[in-house]
Amino acid sequence: MNITVTWLNLDGNSLGEGGAQAVAAALRANITRSQSSTFATGRSHNSLGEGGAQAIAAALRVNITVASLYLGYNSLGEGGGQAVAAALRENHTLTELNLCDNSLGEGGESVVRQAWSNRGGMLEL
Repeated sequence: MNITVTWLNLDGNSLGEGGAQAVAAALRANITRSQSSTFATGRSHNSLGEGGAQAIAAALRVNITVASLYLGYNSLGEGGGQAVAAALRENHTLTELNLCDNSLGEGGESVVRQAWSNRGGMLEL
């Protein structure tokens, strides 16, 4: 098992919720602290959906290496935004987060902004 992933770009792979769950399992195992890593689903509509967002968020709670996370254009919905916000309260490694064009709704965007408010870095909604 490789536990030192430093860059992962899954741009344009139509992962869906099941693919997001598999990636989340890998992120939970990627625990080496020696180098920051980036996880990108890109801007090519991987259709992770709310369930995929929940899986990724659960992995973020224990992952200590991912510094940049690009989940733009993945139909996460308001529930997905809430799941990511909950993970942000526990994960202090992320310094860059892109959740653009995910139909988070006012409620989803609000909780993400609130969870992000005490950290530096870039947040895109």
